[in-house]
Amino acid sequence: MNAFRRVGVIIGYEWKRALAKKWFFALVILAFAIQVLIFVVFNFLFANPPPNLPPILQVGLEQLKPFMWILEVLTPQGFFMALIVIMIAGGSMSEEYEHGTSDVMLSKPITKLEYMTGKYLGGLSLLSFVSALTTVLGVILAIAFFGPQESLQFIPHTYLAIVYSNLVFLSLAFMFSEVLRRTTLSYLSAIGVFIASLVISGVLSAVHSFTGERLYLEASRWLPDWCTSNFPNFVIRELTNIPNIPFLSAGEIETVLAGALIAVYTIIFITIALVRIIRSDVTKKTA
Repeated sequence: MNAFRRVGVIIGYEWKRALAKKWFFALVILAFAIQVLIFVVFNFLFANPPPNLPPILQVGLEQLKPFMWILEVLTPQGFFMALIVIMIAGGSMSEEYEHGTSDVMLSKPITKLEYMTGKYLGGLSLLSFVSALTTVLGVILAIAFFGPQESLQFIPHTYLAIVYSNLVFLSLAFMFSEVLRRTTLSYLSAIGVFIASLVISGVLSAVHSFTGERLYLEASRWLPDWCTSNFPNFVIRELTNIPNIPFLSAGEIETVLAGALIAVYTIIFITIALVRIIRSDVTKKTA
């Protein structure tokens, strides 16, 4: 069996491990439910616009209708997709140490690098699968209930941007799983970083809006949540002629910066995990 086949076996094993957990399906269903909720809310607004709705929002609703697929597809991005990838990768390595199965796996003719690669690619393929499901559902809902949609040729670009942006928290959770080797602690650490980044970014943006100081805005852009949440939105705005709709406003578009930060964070987290597994002794079951 060559290296590619050994990695493929680990990828398949990772799918079975993740799909055996009820929380995985619960989070995916929750993401679907949020998409449906957005559809229900906007479908009601289109059918029954409030008489006292400000003119700018009335115009925004009409402009938004041909681009509802973008709103539907991007709705789970940021908060829900980050939680899903954290739950996918947070126990990927640590559960094997806790159950003692890592000893068995690494006693086979497989290197540590192949083992880690299969584990990481297994999580990445699960992320790609979930992103494909939410993307397809969002497009179907938009076309079926909001009429003809524009710029549908950019669906693949949006999908790839979503997958790419979520590499940050996938890699972060994977790193914690290998470094800490405790599943609960890995989950809590990754979620803690995500929530802290989300809150701090929001606070810094709010302070910038009140004070006008550019420093606060620049500081918020270096947090992992900023690039993860905004990159797909930036990409689709660069590609399409979507108008400046209030419901989809994103401030300044800095696609290159967001993309570069995603790459930097991902490389750092994966490198730490790789150094940890290569330099550590033969694994043993944790107490």
